Amino acid sequence: MDVSAESLMTLTAVLREGTFEAAAASLHVTPSAVSQRIKALEHSVGRILVRRVKPVTATPDGEILARLGEQWSLLVAEAQGELTGIAHGPAGVAQVTDPRRLPRVSIQIACNADSLATWFLPVIAEYHDAHPVDIDLHRDDESVTTALLRAGDVVGAVTSDPVVVRGCETVELGSLRYFPVASSAFIERWLPNGARARDLRFAPMVMFDHNDHLQLKALNHLVPEPVSPPITYIPAAAEYRRAIQAGIGWGAVPEVEIDDVHTGAGLVRLSRKPVDIPLYWQYWKLRSPLVTALTDIVVAHARAELVPPRRGTPPVPGIARR
Repeated sequence: MDVSAESLMTLTAVLREGTFEAAAASLHVTPSAVSQRIKALEHSVGRILVRRVKPVTATPDGEILARLGEQWSLLVAEAQGELTGIAHGPAGVAQVTDPRRLPRVSIQIACNADSLATWFLPVIAEYHDAHPVDIDLHRDDESVTTALLRAGDVVGAVTSDPVVVRGCETVELGSLRYFPVASSAFIERWLPNGARARDLRFAPMVMFDHNDHLQLKALNHLVPEPVSPPITYIPAAAEYRRAIQAGIGWGAVPEVEIDDVHTGAGLVRLSRKPVDIPLYWQYWKLRSPLVTALTDIVVAHARAELVPPRRGTPPVPGIARR
């Protein structure tokens, strides 16, 4: 199998831009040249790599090489930074001539909205402060962020999926704890006798978006029998909580926000039973100093802020347990 850096960059450009024509423009070549490179790559590996639709999408085999292409780009950018931004002293020790002038490396990360609102933003701040990186954060539900990792769109993802993506490592971070809550006025109107199935059938529920399985899990925690309440979708973490405070509906909110005197004002717990969502950090299996540093920071903050992982969780190679 003959896979060149040029062919990988062409493949990632096609998937990023969505068409052969747009990829050609970004690479400063002709659409014919892009088409020939993709065909040659497919011939070399003996697999169809892209679906020729609009926008162009990767086949499962194409996702593997697309991820390889993104990894190659990251390693090249890191090498460029070392070659052009670091001078070596007489003892061979790397010395940064001027940290502000270091070439910046673009890092793509996926994270769910509640983690970003509660514990993940300090991760980005620490990482950004310690390394010359430009961070591109993809926000999505924790149950679907691995799709971005599988496609090679991100180097790492906070996810609730314990199944390891091919070519990646994973570490259990801990659980983000939620409680179902509502405003006092909402409870008085819709749930005067508590969270009973006969009332929850009619009491409006707030969901983040159509991928929000957390609220359904919270509903199952409240009542064992299936009910289908009216739903209002509020796809933003802060506005989601404020919608509950405004009486639009009930929903599950992170415990840390409920306990805060400001963010938790007016929220009443519907149950003492928590809803714990286990979170994992999945990241490229790559000898990259930037990916390793990011993983160390993610794990350290998660160990400090989340409900600890269950006992007996095996350690991840290369990552110190905290």
